[in-house]
Amino acid sequence: MPEPPSPSQSQEVLFTRDFILLCLGTFLFAGSMFLLFAVLPVFVVEELHGADSQVGLIMGAFAVSALLVRPMTGRLVDQWSRKTILSIGALIYCLAPALYTQAESVPVMLGLRFFHGFGIAAYTTAAGVIVADLAPPSRRGEGMGYYGMSLNLAMTIGPALGVMLIGHIGYDSLFWLCAALGLGSLVLSQLIREPARALSPHQPGTQPHKWVSRTALFPGFIAVCMTVTFGAVVSFLPLFVKAADLGNPGLYFSVYSIVVVVSRPFAGRLSDRFGRAAVIVPGMVCLTVAMTTLAFSSSLFGLLVAAALQGLGFGGVQPSIMALVVDRSPLHERGAALATLMGAFDVGVGLSSIILGAVLEYTDFTVMFLCAGGVALIGALGAAGGTRESTQPEG
Repeated sequence: MPEPPSPSQSQEVLFTRDFILLCLGTFLFAGSMFLLFAVLPVFVVEELHGADSQVGLIMGAFAVSALLVRPMTGRLVDQWSRKTILSIGALIYCLAPALYTQAESVPVMLGLRFFHGFGIAAYTTAAGVIVADLAPPSRRGEGMGYYGMSLNLAMTIGPALGVMLIGHIGYDSLFWLCAALGLGSLVLSQLIREPARALSPHQPGTQPHKWVSRTALFPGFIAVCMTVTFGAVVSFLPLFVKAADLGNPGLYFSVYSIVVVVSRPFAGRLSDRFGRAAVIVPGMVCLTVAMTTLAFSSSLFGLLVAAALQGLGFGGVQPSIMALVVDRSPLHERGAALATLMGAFDVGVGLSSIILGAVLEYTDFTVMFLCAGGVALIGALGAAGGTRESTQPEG
């Protein structure tokens, strides 16, 4: 007769009911966002008659608003309820796409994207902390990897599907579909049981809450360098593909996402076993090569090679750097730490959308993507030195 699992074995379970519900809700949440990835830049140019630089502003407004509210969401996640903040984020993702149907000018769309950014700040901060609460410490990198998979599974099909659907149902119907996916995420968030938290002597009332976590600042710098490459692709790849007549831009996101989905669990396990730097540094190098390849791509094959390289880099760096921040943060500061890190993600996407949009205005796509690759290279060099002490993550 088999022996019952020991308490230590029970604590190592990762795929609990609540972890699975969170991943499913995150998949719907991400689907609401990624259906619009390859569509919105074209919508701004063709339907709202915006310039390329205005595409950068609109896409960047999403990240800027998320950055502005990250500290507040981190504070509320630590002091209030993780589940409540998760639900607020899902609700915004239900409302914002529905309001897109009323956008008839660039300024209106700019305001709606700013509002939409509040949703990703709330949802992803709360979701990241819940994953950290649910995952056993020895499987933390793996847990972050699988959580990230739920985001990237949606990206695998979302952008290409969005482009395909536009030709059949139009923009308004696509916006309503995204609103419905946000509603589905909201429903699933209500079923999650928030993990109980032990009170800490450092909890509010004895010590002021940190709006920004110093622990997350250096990992946040690496995250900025990583997400600059992501912002460059999100904002300008559809325009680049259209200008070069390379086909459906959603294919780039599909290949990128498939590679991310496949690489995330392995990257998480590798970072758990060999240390975070052993995954972060090679991942940043991959992002540098990806942007260089994209800068000189003149065929669909070159485009998809760049997508695979970017997926490999992002799939390794993101869960590893999230796990690194959690490793270094006490339980009562996880919300602030992850909010600071995700704020860095927002900075990278927002700055790249706005600044690289200005670079594109005066140069061309080749120079713009090379600039993004240069930033990733700086991140690789920084990670090589700055994360060395964390090659053996805490258990």
